[in-house]
Amino acid sequence: MKIAIAGSGAMGCRFGSMLFEAGNEVLLVDRWETHVKKIRENGLAIKKEDRNQVLYMDASLPEESEGTFDLVIVFTKSMQTDEMVKSCRHLIGDHTRVLTLQNGLGNIETLETYVPKSRLLAGVTTFGTELLGPGHIQALGTGHVHIMQVDGGESEAVKEICAVMNAAGMNVEVSRDVLISIWNKVAFNAVLNTLCTIINDTVSAVGSYQQIDEVINAIVDEIIVVAEAEGINLNKEVIVKMIVDVFDPKMSGNHLPSMVQDLHSGRPTEIDYLNGAIVEKAKRHNIAVPTNELIYHLIRMLEGRRQ
Repeated sequence: MKIAIAGSGAMGCRFGSMLFEAGNEVLLVDRWETHVKKIRENGLAIKKEDRNQVLYMDASLPEESEGTFDLVIVFTKSMQTDEMVKSCRHLIGDHTRVLTLQNGLGNIETLETYVPKSRLLAGVTTFGTELLGPGHIQALGTGHVHIMQVDGGESEAVKEICAVMNAAGMNVEVSRDVLISIWNKVAFNAVLNTLCTIINDTVSAVGSYQQIDEVINAIVDEIIVVAEAEGINLNKEVIVKMIVDVFDPKMSGNHLPSMVQDLHSGRPTEIDYLNGAIVEKAKRHNIAVPTNELIYHLIRMLEGRRQ
């Protein structure tokens, strides 16, 4: 399959490299010129738990990218979705499927302005990856992927995409309700990304706190109430299990989430699309979410210090 990764940071490079190793034609697309140049000249360096490797893959800036693709996977930060897809429109043909595996709320609505629902897929992943530098990533543990066609259909194309991704070791399942999967991942990140950022430590460090269950409950309970007001029925046990499972170092416990990495690098975080989005939706429904609101402000304060 011919696949373009729109937004080839840590996660984009990991997924792109796995698909490339499985025999697909993969193009890594990113706006970071130094990163793209490094991959072009020296290959993509990947640090794994058992070995290091270098893969010689195609990489380009969005405007320089050529051709049309069977699948475009969007991995940019939520605030960069519109700009990236607009600059990659020429890669999307009449039969191209577009898959978002981004964090946060609002990405589907943005992508619907460029791709019909019948060719738009959305999903979530629990894979963990860190960007160590230009052209260099660290792949941590394993994970799973849930995807679904946004219009609710299950076309042959969706089945083919699942088969291709599973051949690359991605543990893909078709979700019965992608919105539930996305809200589950929002809750997952609203807990782990933010707490790791606040304490400036790994997922395992957060999980080692003896009363972490009380913190998880405070954040997740508020999100569930807001989701219900939005017509989304979440299962708290499923969300808590997603969170607790990754405390194990074998399941990305040694991972520093992207929000921590963004803060260290002086980049804006995705807080507006996680706890911030929960706060905004809660206001529209006149729901109090004090824990999520506090976390939102704490991350904003940390961003201000870095800037």
